[in-house]
Amino acid sequence: MYAKRLRTYKKIGFSIWTEDKQPKQTINAIYDSGNYTEKFERDLVEAEKTIVISSPNISQDKIERFLYLIKERQEEGVKVTVITTDPEEIIYGNSDICYELIREMEQIGINVITKTEVEERFAVIDDELVWHGGMNLLGKVDVWDNLMRIKSQEVAAELLEMSIG
Repeated sequence: MYAKRLRTYKKIGFSIWTEDKQPKQTINAIYDSGNYTEKFERDLVEAEKTIVISSPNISQDKIERFLYLIKERQEEGVKVTVITTDPEEIIYGNSDICYELIREMEQIGINVITKTEVEERFAVIDDELVWHGGMNLLGKVDVWDNLMRIKSQEVAAELLEMSIG
């Protein structure tokens, strides 16, 4: 199925990212768990207005790295929102740790929205740059996960409407 999805994505204009040297806002690229981190983190530190991340699961190492990356952006006025599963509803992991991570984010001004069920996994940066796929951007990553990176105000608006109304 993974190979079929990649072929379909290529047919509609997406390409696989294969090198480190891409200008800001290159669109229509597919990343996997082994090559998305540097580009995604670069997008976070280049955000100018907003960052919204929907990640059903969160982990301590990913949250610590995220907080480090966005600190300067927040000082510049970038508004950050994280959508995640209510700690009482998590199946795997320790709910106490999740509560603590949420508290840490809220203490530094991140708007954290918890829901009974979070299905979407995405990031929307500046209301137009979208990372979307099967990867928990702030949680454990599976080796088979992949993400599409596109620039689309319409897709961004639709994801935000589905997630936060």
